[in-house]
Order: sequence, then structure tokens, then C-alpha cells
Amino acid sequence: MTASRPIFARRNGHARRRRIGLAVMAALAVLWLAAVSRVHVNASWSDEAWGYAAFPLFGADLKIGDRVLFEPPAALNAPVPYLKTVRGLPGMAVTVGPDRTVFLDGEPVGRAKTHALDGRPLAVIAPGTIPPGHYFLHADHPDSHDSRYAEIGPVPRARILGRAVALPDLPWIGLKGPLVGPEDIGRDMGAGKPR
Repeated sequence: MTASRPIFARRNGHARRRRIGLAVMAALAVLWLAAVSRVHVNASWSDEAWGYAAFPLFGADLKIGDRVLFEPPAALNAPVPYLKTVRGLPGMAVTVGPDRTVFLDGEPVGRAKTHALDGRPLAVIAPGTIPPGHYFLHADHPDSHDSRYAEIGPVPRARILGRAVALPDLPWIGLKGPLVGPEDIGRDMGAGKPR
């Protein structure tokens, strides 16, 4: 009996070290993921969360339905990235109806407005094919500033910051739902540009 006790104790020691090693590796993986992800405050009322974490794409292909954060073109002077959903992939056909309804491969996506909320005119996207390495990004909100408009158009993958995951509400510190509303147009939120 005394001979089996050290072997049993040795086995428990190995199992314990393995569990500790796995726990340390898991903790390091979580820290690494937190370091490479970014948190962005939602500066739009067109979505329900106060903020989003953008997780790197790691070379994975985007799919229709993926939520992403992306940097809008520099000419727009947007103070924060845009949150949108992938609706069109490279190679899909973009057409525009006479009423400014935008179609992807014959399916309607939404109608492009003629003017932004701040009154400036908005040109609709040109018909064509989504080029390689680009994506049609869209949000269902009628005031969404997305790929339906020429100034956004198909978004190159290089401007996509990562997949977006909504952050949970933290009401005890005032973070619940969108932090702005339509009444905030022109007040430090991108001079009224729709999102």
C-alpha cells in the first residue's frame, strides 16, 4: 500500500499541473484577444447597443449577415467607425431602380434617400459588380449611411476593423442602449451625417 501511494500522489500532481497550465493558457488567450480587439462607442441611434467590440477577422472570409465595424472614407470626417451588416459579397451584381431602390443580385436591399439628415444631397451607388476584396455593407435603419450611397459604396476589406459584438448594457454606470438620439444631429456626432 505504501508503494502505490507515491504513484497516486504523482498522478494527482501531474493532473493538477495540467489544469493550472490550461488555466494559464486560457487566461493568456483571453488577455491577447482583449488586446487585439477594440471597443467602440455607438454614436448612432440606429442600433440598440451603447458600444461594440471589434474582433479581428484573422483572414476568415466574411459572410452575408456578419456584423462589422469599418472606417468610413476619410472625406466624411466621421468621428467613429460605422457599424453595418454584410449584405453583398464580391461578384454580386448591384442595380438601382428608378425609385432609388438598390438591388443585390435582383433582391431589394433598401431605398437610397435623396438627402442626408443635414440636408446635403446623397448620390446613389452606381450599378455594377462588387469588386474582389470589397463588401456591400448595410443597416436596415432608413437613415443608415451605408453602401447604398456613392460616397460609401462597396467597402474594401482593408477598412473593415473586425467583426462586431454588441456590448452588454451596464445601467449602473449609465451605459444602456444607444447613447445618442436623432436630436443630437450636429452636436459632436459627425455633423449630422446619417449612420
